[in-house]
Amino acid sequence: MSQKPLIYVSRITNLSDARYCAGMGVDMLGFTIDPSHEDYVSAKSYQEMVGWISGPKRIIEITNASGINLTEVIEHYKPDMLHIPFAIIEQISKSDLPVILELSFQDWKASWSKFQSLPFTISHVMITEFSEDLITEDFPARQYPVLLSLGEAASTVEVLLERAEADGIVLRGSREQAPGLKDYDHLTRILEELDESED
Repeated sequence: MSQKPLIYVSRITNLSDARYCAGMGVDMLGFTIDPSHEDYVSAKSYQEMVGWISGPKRIIEITNASGINLTEVIEHYKPDMLHIPFAIIEQISKSDLPVILELSFQDWKASWSKFQSLPFTISHVMITEFSEDLITEDFPARQYPVLLSLGEAASTVEVLLERAEADGIVLRGSREQAPGLKDYDHLTRILEELDESED
């Protein structure tokens, strides 16, 4: 691999994950702001966590457009970027912050030509719901950096990145078993694999 891929860890819910990821050189950390979501992080908890870390860009993840006042959200969270699913982006008010646009592989192929008409500055396209067989197909025009959402399950990450010619990956944080008690196995395996590929 010619250069280290971008690494984005989404759904951070605790300081243990945030500090671990920052220490491992993760580029972006995401926090879900929808109160109905199981991984919701309040503005107060978010500020407490990011006050302990430096380095990664801070991203707020909007999973539901209902009742979202984006101006107020940005004022309370003060993020660097937004993460918005393509399915709801037209329901979100315009913002000057860069956006990670999330959509499935099939939706990307069908809709990429519409991206320039969106009232947002797209910084990255995050691809979900893809199979490793599909990833061998030609991707649509690469106007934006591509991130592959791996969740907690992935085969050989380096091979997948090279096959897709993607710019980075998206992993997920996980909950603490108890305050300060945390298992990092799902992150460590992939992060260490990427470190070894640079040697």
